[in-house]
Amino acid sequence: MDKPRYYFTGDTDRADIDFAHLGFSYFPCPYRFEAVYQHGVWRVRGLLEDSTVSLPEGSQCLHYGQELFEGMKVHGGADGKVYAFRPRLNAERMNQGAAYLQGPPIPEELFIRGVEEVTAANLPYVPPHGSGASLYLRPMYLGVDENIGVKPARRYLFRIFVSPVGPYFKSGFGPGLGQEFMVTGYDRAAPHGTGHVKAGGNYACSFTPGAEAKARGFSEAVYLDPAQHRYIDEIGAANFLALKGKALVTPDSKTVLPSVTRRSLLEIAERLFDWPTQERKIPLEELGEIDAAACCGTAAILSWISKIVDGERAWEFPFDERWRQLHDKLIGIQTASEEDPFGWRHEIPT
Repeated sequence: MDKPRYYFTGDTDRADIDFAHLGFSYFPCPYRFEAVYQHGVWRVRGLLEDSTVSLPEGSQCLHYGQELFEGMKVHGGADGKVYAFRPRLNAERMNQGAAYLQGPPIPEELFIRGVEEVTAANLPYVPPHGSGASLYLRPMYLGVDENIGVKPARRYLFRIFVSPVGPYFKSGFGPGLGQEFMVTGYDRAAPHGTGHVKAGGNYACSFTPGAEAKARGFSEAVYLDPAQHRYIDEIGAANFLALKGKALVTPDSKTVLPSVTRRSLLEIAERLFDWPTQERKIPLEELGEIDAAACCGTAAILSWISKIVDGERAWEFPFDERWRQLHDKLIGIQTASEEDPFGWRHEIPT
């Protein structure tokens, strides 16, 4: 397929969408990128307009959960360019998951090609700089064999679709806009299981605890470590962060997904702000000793936690301006409104 061409009747080069008021929900865009693995090679199908996926009914992704996905964002830059944020880390994480699920790796350059082509093809749907929105990219990896036995697939589908999105938490960021969470007795992932890879099954099992938390008026559920139910693991689909004294602290857990956003925030804190950082076990009881709490992720970015409740116990946390420092620096780097001393921005050829 040739590169899509767009003709506008107004004075804008973007789709007629209220980007400033988007929620975090699926908005279909015209094109997606696809490649298929078979007989030991990846074959690029390129850009497609069909948003549906046709799968053999015996596919391992349907029966045995041999499926991975990624979440990443593309931003309209202050300099008029378009940038993906650290896409090679997403490729690396997807391949770590593929290895664990016994599937073939996706060549890094194929992953990057998909990111670049699908973004350029949907360029009118990249939100403008300053709108607070971004283009969310969802790479998918599916085992799609004709099969009935419990074994890895021989054929795989790699697809990336996109959607313009607003904030994950609609209340926004800043003082007076904190999120409240509830500790759940459910587990998100098993010890020594798939918690460290971005497999779809890790998220389906969060629906019930998430629904229970929301029914009680909370934003999401707080998960404790599945072995002892003593240490903080994750906050819904986001990572936990705490400020204790001068240090930025986050859980060290084998069942926590290695977050690109968390990794970036820790690097910003340590290398730009000279804050000490710690990745260690955080007992639930230690919440009474920390100064501030937050959660982070590709969708959530960075969100202040104002309260965590565990049965009859509750811990409240004031807004700390250091969260704003981290949030604004990360967004500034992603959107080219600030210098990128790390080389994290990946310019999309348009």
